[in-house]
Amino acid sequence: MNALMRTTAGMLLFANAIAALPYAISYDEGYDRSSIIEEVEHRLSDLEYRLSLKILQNTDKCALEWNGVCFFAIFYQPGKINQEAARLACEKRGATLGNIIAKEQYDIIMDYLRPYIATRNDGGNAIGVRTGMRYEPKSKLVYLADDSVAPFVYWRSGYPAATHDQTTIILNVCPEGSKHNGMFNFKPSAGSFAILCQIDI
Repeated sequence: MNALMRTTAGMLLFANAIAALPYAISYDEGYDRSSIIEEVEHRLSDLEYRLSLKILQNTDKCALEWNGVCFFAIFYQPGKINQEAARLACEKRGATLGNIIAKEQYDIIMDYLRPYIATRNDGGNAIGVRTGMRYEPKSKLVYLADDSVAPFVYWRSGYPAATHDQTTIILNVCPEGSKHNGMFNFKPSAGSFAILCQIDI
């Protein structure tokens, strides 16, 4: 959000929080002034987070372009999107789950995703972003969505995990310089914060 949008959003959120406050908190309930202020601040934080998610979920279908392919991310509350739902979410937008095939592309996509770590309101300092890639524990190979062998893989520290059911590849996006940046294998049924979609152009 630019400064104007952030200011406007803040004013709207504050007005909504204040307007809703009398219906939820009565002075007869024994709340002192500091408790009411704390409640308003909590609601502002929650409303701003929801607004940021709504904005992010309307991300342009070509947030960035690399080598003739447009990439964009769709963001959800932490832990809400599994692999099948991620695939359907991309398809609904005329896209497929994204692949990472080169170091340059990986760096560009990580730079694009990194600012959104700040949208978490639970204190987390990383976001997990689903891709269309998969890991085969037996062969220890990574495959792209079209079943070809991935020409580039950048594992985060400690991965890949040897567990047989951790077959989907997720980008772990942390602040720049963290050893935890990179790819990791995860259960298809488990939730993640966001998904990466792509459209050929």
